[in-house]
Amino acid sequence: MDYSDPDAFTLPYQLTKQIRRDVYPLLEPTQPELSANGKTVLITGVSGGIGKIIAESWATAGASGIVITGRNIDVLESIATRLQSLAPPGTKVLAQAADITNEASVASLFTAAKDAVGKVDVLINSAGSLEGGPVGTTDPTKFFNDFQVNVLGTYLMTHYFLAQGDGTGTIISFTTAAIGNVFPGMGGYTASKLALVRIMENLHVEQPNMRVFLLMPGIVQTGMTVDSLKPYAKDSPSLSGSWTLFLSTPRAEWMRGGIVSVNWDIEEMEAHKDEIVRDDLLGRAFLNAKLGKDGHPWT
Repeated sequence: MDYSDPDAFTLPYQLTKQIRRDVYPLLEPTQPELSANGKTVLITGVSGGIGKIIAESWATAGASGIVITGRNIDVLESIATRLQSLAPPGTKVLAQAADITNEASVASLFTAAKDAVGKVDVLINSAGSLEGGPVGTTDPTKFFNDFQVNVLGTYLMTHYFLAQGDGTGTIISFTTAAIGNVFPGMGGYTASKLALVRIMENLHVEQPNMRVFLLMPGIVQTGMTVDSLKPYAKDSPSLSGSWTLFLSTPRAEWMRGGIVSVNWDIEEMEAHKDEIVRDDLLGRAFLNAKLGKDGHPWT
């Protein structure tokens, strides 16, 4: 691998020849096709990481209700004020601090959400943990914190989302392209994200009326970005926000249950939709698709 190449950690995971790193016309939040009018969304991890930008995308797209959560209520309330300024009049915004690894806290979050915006239509699991450290010598509590947040936390959010009762809705959970390789010092993170993929794949099969997606955000400059990857952090967090809007639309129906990357070009994917569906290239992306700098060799 040529580590001097700014795309060194993006090209190996490309399904499409076209690499996308920022919002493009199809994914502009102001596009009528991406309108979130009439939808309510709950986003985790908003007080840090890319959750704030995702929330801004939904406000710009005119969501009827936006619930944001994280651990820092002061930060959340500041973001809520920003969202209210971006959203159209009438949009309801709730900032609610919660610990997603604590069941009672998650239950209280959904109670507050119901009171504020009604039934949540879209759940975006963007909260994440990357503690870092080698397998075996890292303190066990620190190592398994990635599992607490990335697996248990996402499961609890999903459980209470389903507990709303009618078995319908959209769940978008964030994973990482790093699950396709071995990265020293990231064993807890990648293992927890790989476990999350299998849980969501099971959910897709077991809850056929639930729209389930796994989204890889590329490499974004956040507080979680490890030093070795910072030179390659070229992806806009707004691209993830726009992708979550897209996945909540009927146009993404054929991607249900799959792993998708913000770096992949949607129109190129759509041009090869039949092949992607036939060969299950999203459902088992790291087994069936031939990812790389030239994209998958389409037939």
